[in-house]
Amino acid sequence: MKDFREYIGCIHVHSVYSDGSGTFPEIIKAAQEAGLDYLLASDHMTLKGREKGFSGWHDDLFLSVGYEINDRNDQHHYLAFGLNETLPEDYNHEQYIKAVKEKGALGVAAHPFEERDVNRSVVGFPPIPWGNLDYAEIEVIEVWNMMSHWLEMTTGLNKYWNVVHPRSFSTFPSRRLLAWWDKTNLSRKVVGIGSVDVHATKIKLFKLYTKAIFDYKIMFKSIRTHLLCDDEFDQEAEIPVTEQKIFDIIRSGRTFISNYRRGDARGFRFWAEDGKSVLQMGESGVMTRPVLKAILPERGHCRLIRNGEVIQKGKATEIDIPVKPGVYRLEVLKGKRGWIYSNHINILEK
Repeated sequence: MKDFREYIGCIHVHSVYSDGSGTFPEIIKAAQEAGLDYLLASDHMTLKGREKGFSGWHDDLFLSVGYEINDRNDQHHYLAFGLNETLPEDYNHEQYIKAVKEKGALGVAAHPFEERDVNRSVVGFPPIPWGNLDYAEIEVIEVWNMMSHWLEMTTGLNKYWNVVHPRSFSTFPSRRLLAWWDKTNLSRKVVGIGSVDVHATKIKLFKLYTKAIFDYKIMFKSIRTHLLCDDEFDQEAEIPVTEQKIFDIIRSGRTFISNYRRGDARGFRFWAEDGKSVLQMGESGVMTRPVLKAILPERGHCRLIRNGEVIQKGKATEIDIPVKPGVYRLEVLKGKRGWIYSNHINILEK
C-alpha cells in the first residue's frame, strides 16, 4: 500500500461577508481548534475574503477562499475555488459552470438533490436543488452536505433538539443522490466530496438566549473531506501552488468523506491491485485478477458497492476481496449511521 500524506479539512464555509455569523479570524481559530489541515470557504456571490488576503497559511491550517455562485432565481448553487474575481452576475448556470471550467478553477455542484417534506420541514428554508446535473463540466459534487442534511431531517417537532444537538441526528447521505452518483460513474467520472455549508446562524431559543445553529467548531467536527496526497504541502510555496495541489487531488477523486461524529476516519484506505498494478480511488484501468483492499481505522460495518449494487457487507477492519471488472466504492457504517464514503474505483475489462 502506498504511503500517502493525508490532509483533513472542511469545505463550504460562510462568513460575515455573506450570510455567516463569523469573521475569518474566528473561523480560522475554530478550524485550528477542531484539528483541521485545510479549509475551503465560499461566501455567496463575493470574493471579499480573498480580496482581504485571508487565503493562505495560518500556522498549520491552509485556507482557500472561493465563492458560491447562484443564478438570478437563486438556484443552481455552484462553489468556485481558484478565481481571483467573480464572474458576471447575470450568467446563467450553464454559463458559469462552463466559465469556471475554462478558467481552470475547481467547481463543485452544491446540495444537488436537496429536498424537503413541505408538510413537516422548518418554515423559511426552501430546498435549492439542481434538478439536472448532466453537464460534462460538472466534475465534482457534494455527496453529503451537513446543513442540507440537517434541514432535511429537522421538523417542527424536533427542531429544538436538533439545534441544541446539531450532530446527533446525522444518518446517511441521500440515497437518491448516491444512486445517481453510482449510475453516472458507469459512464463518466464524477468525484464526490463532503461539505459542512456552515453559516453559524444565530437564533433566539424560547425568547431567552441566542444560539448559533451549527457553531463553526461543532460543524468542523462533522462532515470532512480527506485528501490523499503524494507528499507534504510546502508552506513556503506561493498560495496558488498549494491551492492547485488541493484542487487537483479533489478532481482526481483520491479523497473520501467521513462523519467525524461517528469517529476519526484518519488512516482509511481503499484500493485495487492485481500484483502488477494498483488503482487508487478516482482511478480506472485494466486489471488481471483484481483484488479490492481496504484498511479501516477501527471496526465498522462495510458495504461494498459494484455498479450501484451492494455485493458484500459485514463488519471488518480490513477487506481483501477478489472481484471482477466494475465500478466500485465502499461505504462504512458505525452504530447504523454513515461514517466513511469512498470515491469510485473503475476496474475495466481487458
